[in-house]
Amino acid sequence: MKKKHLILFTSVLLFSASGFAAIPEKAAPQVSIPDTTSLLLSYVENDSELKNLTIAAKKAALSYDATLIDNGFDISLSTGTVTLQTSDDGSKLTAKPSVKASLPQASNLSFTGQTNIASNSSDTKVSDTSLSLGVDIISSSTLTNKITKLKAERSVKEAQRKIEKRAVAAEKEFYTELKKLLTSVSSIISKRETLYSDEIDFEAIKIQGYSKSSSTYRQAELKVISDQHDVESAMHSLIYSSVVFYKKCGFDIQIDEYVDLMSLVPSDIEAVEPVDVSGYDKELYTEIESAVWTYTINSMERSSKKTYSLSANAGYTFDNSNTKTDTVDAGLSGSIGGVSLGAGVSMPVGGDSTSPSFTFSATLTPNTFRKNNITKQQNELTEEQELLAIQSAEDAYETKVVELQQKLDTLLWEKRTAETNLSMYEDLERDMSQLFKQGYISETEYLSTKNDLNSNIIKKVSNLIDLIIYNDDVISNFVSEK
Repeated sequence: MKKKHLILFTSVLLFSASGFAAIPEKAAPQVSIPDTTSLLLSYVENDSELKNLTIAAKKAALSYDATLIDNGFDISLSTGTVTLQTSDDGSKLTAKPSVKASLPQASNLSFTGQTNIASNSSDTKVSDTSLSLGVDIISSSTLTNKITKLKAERSVKEAQRKIEKRAVAAEKEFYTELKKLLTSVSSIISKRETLYSDEIDFEAIKIQGYSKSSSTYRQAELKVISDQHDVESAMHSLIYSSVVFYKKCGFDIQIDEYVDLMSLVPSDIEAVEPVDVSGYDKELYTEIESAVWTYTINSMERSSKKTYSLSANAGYTFDNSNTKTDTVDAGLSGSIGGVSLGAGVSMPVGGDSTSPSFTFSATLTPNTFRKNNITKQQNELTEEQELLAIQSAEDAYETKVVELQQKLDTLLWEKRTAETNLSMYEDLERDMSQLFKQGYISETEYLSTKNDLNSNIIKKVSNLIDLIIYNDDVISNFVSEK
């Protein structure tokens, strides 16, 4: 054995007996951790935000069902006000029952039927029985109903998207926390190697005969003590973070300071194929899709708010109290800006009277014209803002694509480097292991190589995690469908 290696090996024996114990007498205990897939699934299942979003999605679906009911066929039956009068001559009952049916999707098509009933002990009289059919000729109601339905559908879709995005975010959080643990493990390995080297130096100083009161001896001793404190502090932090992390995943893991650190490094993380951001539809980029939707739905709303309208109704009244005959009824009502007009006619049928009954109405609101002009200007400015938001989202998309592509290039370079380095250190560790067994090198040199190998194993695993997180980043920037 070479002289240098002999001195190092002797030093190892000396400081092992002195209490620093850089080389353990037996293998460190390993901790059994669940496989990564089980940890991830449990982590996501225990995510409270995801549970709340799932409930919110169910509520949105119920709201959508309610919207469909409100905008679908509707019918209502009413007794009207029923009055019962009693007197010495007997009792008298009056009522005004009615029925109304409507179909908002068909230009607010509606049917109304009503009558007056008066009944006493000797007679029952029915009057003013009418049947009426109404429809909008020019109106915003059809488009308004469509907008309401689209918004309800959008609420359901966005609720589902929030669940999807939260699931991706939860996976990213899981792997981010797992990588932090690996970084802590790597840091402890490095700190232990520093401690190991400083202990060797301290023992060499002892062998050289320095007194305990000398500055050289005291500085070396303090350096070892400081290194020990750094390792212990890092171990306590790692244990705390690990126990909390596995608890979030639904598992109770017991870890002590003597644990084999490499047993905390997962070996079942599979390499993923990095997704190509340029392969995603630009229109599905979250910001663009949202900006386009906002512009589309707001444009529909602006179009639905017309400054003019026209509706018509027609019907038949039995025993009209105004004409004392049956009548055929028709009417028109409309508005232009601040002017509202209405006209109606009731034509007697089957009676002595042939004179029709006409009704007219007119309303003028001058301020409506002024406000309509202001609203028009506001709408033009709002539309300009919405178009700018779309352009801004498209610019953000172009920047994000470049950013993600550059990030992927870096990760792939790190992947190749990590694989090359790991292969080299695996070969080196095998060679150094043989040399150590043959007595050509010290245990210190072999353990240093072993530490380097472990550090590179962690780097490779960390890179695998980085690629998973990268895929999550890409996915989170797009929606699954329009």
